[in-house]
Amino acid sequence: MDCDRLDAEIRDAAAYSSHHRIVDTHGQVRDVLVVSEPWHDERGAVIGTSGYYIDVTETAEVFRREALDTTLPGVLEARTVIEQAKGALMLVYAISAEQAFRVLRWRSQETNVKLRTIAERVVAELPKVAGDEVKLRSRLDHVLLTAHMPDSLKD
Repeated sequence: MDCDRLDAEIRDAAAYSSHHRIVDTHGQVRDVLVVSEPWHDERGAVIGTSGYYIDVTETAEVFRREALDTTLPGVLEARTVIEQAKGALMLVYAISAEQAFRVLRWRSQETNVKLRTIAERVVAELPKVAGDEVKLRSRLDHVLLTAHMPDSLKD
């Protein structure tokens, strides 16, 4: 909770709640909700607050886990196909990974189609654009079989 909001709620004698992550006396991080209202003296001036903490650590962890379990697989799947498309562009155009990503992003922005969709379509069409596979495979075979060697010993 930001201090300005807390100050305003205390000044206006309003009840308030906020969410915090705290470290307990055992060194454990806990998610807590604070629910409080101001205490007043006999003249009506705020002299303190009264309230309670609600430990929502388990609920917060379940929520985080559910969010990760439902979101993460899709993110990883999208990332995989984007990396495959980047790899194809890197190979064909002899460009860096960053440049390949820029090309995909540019096509996505220019066509108003999600980058993941562009990448999926590029990867799906790769078998159709293959050309001189024998020469390409032969060169890649050499690289693969000599990748463990220092550059001075490869040729």
